[in-house]
Amino acid sequence: MTSTSTKQRLVHIDMMVGLAMTLVVLGHFSVGVEPKWYADGLHHWIYSFHMELFVFLSAFLIRYTYKEVQSPLEYGKYIWRKFKKFFIWFLVIGMAVAIISPFFRHAPLSVDYLWHSLRTLLLYPRWSETAFLWYIYILFGYYLISPLFFRLPQLVQVLCCIGALFLAMIDGSTFLCANEFCQYTFFYCLGVLCAQWIDDIRNAKRWLWALLSLPFVAYSIWISTEGYAIGFGIHQLGWWTTVTGVASLPFFYLLSMALQKIGPVRKTLTAISKDCYIIYLLQMFIIWGSCWLLHQAGILEKTPFGVLLVGGTILAIALPIGLATIYRHIRTNMNKKSGTPLKSSR
Repeated sequence: MTSTSTKQRLVHIDMMVGLAMTLVVLGHFSVGVEPKWYADGLHHWIYSFHMELFVFLSAFLIRYTYKEVQSPLEYGKYIWRKFKKFFIWFLVIGMAVAIISPFFRHAPLSVDYLWHSLRTLLLYPRWSETAFLWYIYILFGYYLISPLFFRLPQLVQVLCCIGALFLAMIDGSTFLCANEFCQYTFFYCLGVLCAQWIDDIRNAKRWLWALLSLPFVAYSIWISTEGYAIGFGIHQLGWWTTVTGVASLPFFYLLSMALQKIGPVRKTLTAISKDCYIIYLLQMFIIWGSCWLLHQAGILEKTPFGVLLVGGTILAIALPIGLATIYRHIRTNMNKKSGTPLKSSR
């Protein structure tokens, strides 16, 4: 795998991550004043594929940027690095929200409540106060298994990918996010395989991607017309989100190739990709906080939802990028003074 070993920057993948992260923010904009065109249209369209796309891209990057782990000691160090980067922040933000939440509900803060919140966060993250952070939970799980999965012969990996298709049909438990692991492991396996086949993927003709994109285009047209008209919901898709998720992959790859020619769009999406982790951590707080301020001012219900959606999405993306840029600037200056080289963020 020449590309994997040299780790060339893949602009198309960066742009796909930027698009996927933007869809995550748009899909989280449920603030109690959503019109029908969003609640029964755009929101349902996004949720019918966007997490499958996001898991695929995460797995692709896990494999593409992976540095070989040769021993149990190296594996322990590898997990500790990922634990510090992902799980500690998952715990910190999860418990911070749990501590703050009772004040907004005018409820007492007790030791029993905090213990229950921690237990729920660790064992049933989809039921926790910060349910929107569940993806970090399963992402850490995929990091745990990656060094072991990457060692398997490619044929076995392909068989695991096929077997994971059947996992998506299982209605799993919410314990330890088992249901989410069942639903998305196929896309983890597929992302790993595509990272290993990246040379063939990049050499494929553009007309082939256009042809493969047609089913997703047709589905999108349907859900924006007929599906919207009949009140089509995500619960009606069931495990077919696996199908729509797969169909979305060539479409967004083709879209990223087209958008790459537009300089400002390319720069914006790659910037979102670079800081997608901090955007994911902070976006809900920015959305909720902005809407709370508008509600306190008495203008939330009077503001057109389109303005809320666009303005809130821009703010939820731009503010974390700004904070990350300031942090990197401070860190760079500190490292220059100490003579310590700055490590890459990915």
